Amino acid sequence: MDVLSANATRRDAKPYLARFKVAKPGKSQTLDVQAERARPQRSGVNLGDLYAPSRAIADSPQFVQQNKVERASTAKQQPLHVALVCLRAPEALDDATLEGVAITLSQLVKLDTRIVLVLDLNVYEGGASVVLQKIAIAEQAERVQQALRRHSAGASRLVTSSLECEQASGDSTDGDVSLALPMLVMEPLRRGIVLIIPCLAYTPSGQLQIAPAGDVMAALTKGLYGLHDEEILESHSQQTNYNTSLDRIIVLDPAGGIPSKDRGDYAHVFVNLEQEFDGIYSELSEYSTATHKNNATARIYDQHKSNLSMLNRCLAMLPSASSALIISPHEVARSSQASAQEPTIGTGTRRQKNTLIHNLLTNKPMVSSSLPTARLPSTTNSSVDPAMTAANTATLVKKGMPLTIIPAADRTFGWQLPTSGRTPLLLESDPRVDFARLTLLIEDSFRRELNIQHYLDRISGRIAGLIVAGNYEGAAILTWEQPPGTTDPARLVPYLDKFAVLQSSQGSSGVADILFQAMVRTAFPAGVCWRSRQDNPVNKWYFERAAGSWQIPGTQWTLFWTGEGVVENEEKWEDYVSVCRSVLPSWADGKRPD
Repeated sequence: MDVLSANATRRDAKPYLARFKVAKPGKSQTLDVQAERARPQRSGVNLGDLYAPSRAIADSPQFVQQNKVERASTAKQQPLHVALVCLRAPEALDDATLEGVAITLSQLVKLDTRIVLVLDLNVYEGGASVVLQKIAIAEQAERVQQALRRHSAGASRLVTSSLECEQASGDSTDGDVSLALPMLVMEPLRRGIVLIIPCLAYTPSGQLQIAPAGDVMAALTKGLYGLHDEEILESHSQQTNYNTSLDRIIVLDPAGGIPSKDRGDYAHVFVNLEQEFDGIYSELSEYSTATHKNNATARIYDQHKSNLSMLNRCLAMLPSASSALIISPHEVARSSQASAQEPTIGTGTRRQKNTLIHNLLTNKPMVSSSLPTARLPSTTNSSVDPAMTAANTATLVKKGMPLTIIPAADRTFGWQLPTSGRTPLLLESDPRVDFARLTLLIEDSFRRELNIQHYLDRISGRIAGLIVAGNYEGAAILTWEQPPGTTDPARLVPYLDKFAVLQSSQGSSGVADILFQAMVRTAFPAGVCWRSRQDNPVNKWYFERAAGSWQIPGTQWTLFWTGEGVVENEEKWEDYVSVCRSVLPSWADGKRPD
């Protein structure tokens, strides 16, 4: 095999690789998989050595008889992993761009992903007859099918009669759309056929009408995810239990990712809907209102609002592991064509990453959302409209998790310095805090037992606040620390005391990014410091996000900080260093501090 133009590691790709785990073969089962893997394979997708066998296994294959019928029956039990793709305005794409999109879609198919492609045409904005829309759809579907045929051995099919909608006047409908005939979708998907579904639906009386893309995507999301639900199957008189997993929703829109004025690259790379939907939607509405004189720009912002609302609606029906990606088809074509033109074997420079492949393998954005603005691509032209730059950036969207900040923090100023030098928050007795779960979270994350009473005594009167992600999947405890040798409340140091993420939530869930963003952008926007052992493997993650770091002489600690002016302010610098030297550990095992 040849993929990982996305440069994903085994750890990053662990959830994806878990699809292919099978029971260990017994004495009566075959181990000829090693011989199969040792044979050179070319799939057209660069996976590097992710699946490469070790030399010992390759040199010592074992061959045992196996009943082929048993293998086939096992394969049937594996779920179909589906990606629901919405291609907006395909008529505006030139043949080269469409070709690049087809290359990446064919690679997704080779990586065990079934594709359902929704065509959303903008040929006749402002109203179009169903007849004209159907003709335009047929033309664009044929273009897509021809491009797919050139890069994939599998077939593709246009399906126009699987959706049903309520009766409405005129040629379009604002009524509910549903997947009325799931067999028309599932049977081809099971055979690996790429399905092309237009935004058309039939009424109960048999009249064909134009359906909004958002309604079509919601109907397919509900239908594909609900096909394992017995009640839904019975309502459609289906006896076969289709085991489907709707892993990804992909929006290919020329408008690109969701724009943001607060980031150096002017785009959101990750959106946690539970926490950010209302704020981002309001921000897009403000952009749209401010640019009303420029109809073209206003339409772009309206399109972003439509994409965000559609994904919020679809992801609400899916498990938290599902995600969505908004990306421009031009960006997809650019990365796929660059990869296709480079050799697949041999050494050389690192390939350009393919965003869709990277997202499939890791369920992560290409760039971490918690990276400081200074580390991101930026433009020096303050007059650049965010919508223009966001077209080159992809946005990963997840249903995510709620974020609780105790006490509530002003987004501009954050938690304020206590004038008395003491804070009233007590973790063990505050009704807003589930202290038992918080303790379990800390011990699970650090893999160590906490000396609870010692810890509570140490932070008593010092707690600045607590940030909790989800249902205690992650948490950050922040304190105001008094530098040794002073009692001046004005010199209290904002300190990250504990940063914990459940082991089961570490990796692709984005919990750490969500916590870190809340800490540096809401709780302590002016800056915060923390320490970490010099041999801590997490330090690489800290280095990328901190404004600076320094190894404290004579200790095992590395000091990290955010904010400006730390090094230039001698008193502030000495306070940061002295606090990180003096904080006492609170672990019950008596081992070295962590």
